[in-house]
Amino acid sequence: MKTLRLLLVLACASAATLSAAESNPLVDDDFGRAELGKAWHVNTGSWKIVDGVLRAAEIKADHHSAAARRAIVTKDADYELRFRLTGDCKAFHFGFDPAPGELKKKGHLYSVIVMPTGWRIMKHVDKAKRTEDPNEVLATAKAAFKKGEWYSLKVVGRGDDVTATIQGIGELKASHPTFHVKKPTLVFRCVGDGVELDDIKVTRR
Repeated sequence: MKTLRLLLVLACASAATLSAAESNPLVDDDFGRAELGKAWHVNTGSWKIVDGVLRAAEIKADHHSAAARRAIVTKDADYELRFRLTGDCKAFHFGFDPAPGELKKKGHLYSVIVMPTGWRIMKHVDKAKRTEDPNEVLATAKAAFKKGEWYSLKVVGRGDDVTATIQGIGELKASHPTFHVKKPTLVFRCVGDGVELDDIKVTRR
């Protein structure tokens, strides 16, 4: 009986911990303001809050996809957001970089990439060893993403494993030994014009 009571106490404590994490997310951003703020860094392109959503688009003079980062350190976590493709959007990337010193690698870690005709999880190239360690598509599926329609994306990272789910579209799973490292930011990229984002939420596990 004592063992059973102990197990029940531990189960309740675990449930309470998960409930607290869900009710106190690390990031909970609905863009209900005028400016992005200090937690965000725009690398290239146009990133502006308009009518309560974040609008992103390439700027031709940059000769680069539109890229922005939201600072938050995570390792195992749940990441949620809503997105919609607009205009001449060719691709939307949501992903991560490895924290400095975590890997002997130059470049991004991995991304969930959405295009009008499909989506994928990709492990990114090591820019210092492009031939030995190139881009690698770990999971992919065809899908029709309608311009102007909102979709909900959830990315769950546990150890080396990643599960990405888009409501109404499906699920992709991938695993790689480099994935279980600290990640200092959320990385957003837009190829073309453009993508809109809303309701970004991060819960650490």
